[in-house]
Amino acid sequence: MFERFTTDLRSVIVGAKQHAAAAAHGQVTLSDLAAALAVPRGNTADLWTVTSFPVSDAPDPASGPSSEPSSESDFDAGVREVLEESLRVALRQRAPHVGTEHLLAALVSSGAPDVAAWLDERGATASAADDLLARLAGGPGVEVLTAKPTPAEERRWQRATGARRSTSPFLTAIIVVVVIAVLFVLCVWGP
Repeated sequence: MFERFTTDLRSVIVGAKQHAAAAAHGQVTLSDLAAALAVPRGNTADLWTVTSFPVSDAPDPASGPSSEPSSESDFDAGVREVLEESLRVALRQRAPHVGTEHLLAALVSSGAPDVAAWLDERGATASAADDLLARLAGGPGVEVLTAKPTPAEERRWQRATGARRSTSPFLTAIIVVVVIAVLFVLCVWGP
């Protein structure tokens, strides 16, 4: 999944980790993720009506451990669920990437209600996310992948998105010739 994250979405993840550390959260919470996403960047940059806010302005997370995020489990269960949902949103769109627009759509639709309300106050409503997804129609917008996917990664992603492979011209020509030959044989010798 992470190999399909755009550079902008990766910046959001890094920002969420920094926000969690500054707020002394044990793991990255949905509020940390929302606060990092609200920094104007990538495909969601034009949505934000409030562009700067103090760390204390982020939505209050559920109570949790107060140590630094560990390397084993940086994200709480809610963040993991939203990241997985952002992948599903990208797959439904048949997008070649998972970008900030997919994360926003996942946050406003399946994130915590207080986080969705906090995003709504800043201009990132569910309808704005839907409009953004419709406008991009699975295209990358201004976001890019960090590296060109390998052919194997590309095939896996195409299978996951259900993208149909185009038939090669050579195979198409063979099929046409066979069909014409069968029709010819049936017409000449009859049933």
